[in-house]
Amino acid sequence: MKNKGLKILLSVLLVLCIIMAGALIGKEYIGDNIEEAANRNGVDVVRDTSDTGKEDENAVDSTAEGKESTQSDAAAEAETTEADKQQPQMSTIVITATGDCTLGNNQEQSYDGSFNSYYDSKGQDYFFGGVRDIFEADDMTLINLECVLSDATERVEKRWNLKGKPEYIGIMTGSSIEACSLGNNHTYDYGQAGLDDTRNVLDNAGIVYGFNDHTGIYETADGTRIGIVSVSLLSQNGDREAYIQNGIAQLREQGAAIVIACCHWGIEGDHYPNDYQQAAAHRIIDWGADLVVGNHPHVLQGMEVYNGKMICYSLGNFCFGGNKNPADKNTAIYQQAFTLINGELQPGIDAQIIPCTLSSTSAYNDFRPTVASGEKAQEICNLMNTYSQNCSNIEIDELGKLHVN
Repeated sequence: MKNKGLKILLSVLLVLCIIMAGALIGKEYIGDNIEEAANRNGVDVVRDTSDTGKEDENAVDSTAEGKESTQSDAAAEAETTEADKQQPQMSTIVITATGDCTLGNNQEQSYDGSFNSYYDSKGQDYFFGGVRDIFEADDMTLINLECVLSDATERVEKRWNLKGKPEYIGIMTGSSIEACSLGNNHTYDYGQAGLDDTRNVLDNAGIVYGFNDHTGIYETADGTRIGIVSVSLLSQNGDREAYIQNGIAQLREQGAAIVIACCHWGIEGDHYPNDYQQAAAHRIIDWGADLVVGNHPHVLQGMEVYNGKMICYSLGNFCFGGNKNPADKNTAIYQQAFTLINGELQPGIDAQIIPCTLSSTSAYNDFRPTVASGEKAQEICNLMNTYSQNCSNIEIDELGKLHVN
């Protein structure tokens, strides 16, 4: 009986084991089929296992951190861009101006030792070779072109007629001269034809100029617009001054940030401006000019600060082919740095003169302006202080730097 009962018990246990094993196998089979079916229908299945759960949490955290980092970088970049926009945009424009440049002869000169003979023997790059590096380093160089560039032969009857050949324009373009004034008493030396030829030559060369109601604008590499108005005021006529007043207004309308008025005036050989020059210069500043550059006396005259603006009454001769041997060979380059913030000109004067002689030799005129040094440079600075003392409170130091007292 006992053995029979034991056999029955073992049989029951065996059956139970088979049933349990079948249940486990069926569960795994059903789970796998459910997952496969879900995957076929695009549904994500999340396994409830500790290892897989941790991996999924880390993946989610990493993704969230990446999104936060990307958003943070984008926000920082946007803030930097906005900050850059709000930063003041400052620029400095350096303008160089010289005195009378006659790139040619007067009608009475012989060929030997003349400007034309130097051009033929030495070429166009000879004349400004001693100052070219100064012109090339600035933003704009302005000269007073006191002659016509023309092949016209019919001249106006007068004491001196000044003319150069049209190809002499290469003297300017080859030496980084970007602008000139034509408002002087020699623009009609060879009639309307001579003037028209000169203007055509300048236009074709891309050189900006002012002449009466014709104003010019030179645009620097950074987009700053410099306006030029140029008039002869030798007649001391109010109608002539109107060209300047109207020209300044026109240039401002055209977006000029800096306006230069070039005036032909004064008495030849006189180192001191006369009453008319001073009164007219003050009016021109009051009309809105930022710098007044004068010529005609053929010698240096004093300088003045008026209402925070500079007036150069005369810069003398510079590269002057009209005289083979002028007695006074002193001259100077005027240079001023203008500061702009967001395109607006700022107050203050940062200027200097560079003492020069109009010839590299004192014995005669070789038409090659040369930077003075040593005692000669100091002499010119001292003379400019003397010429300026009656009309201004500026002082020029031994290096040529202007100081407003």
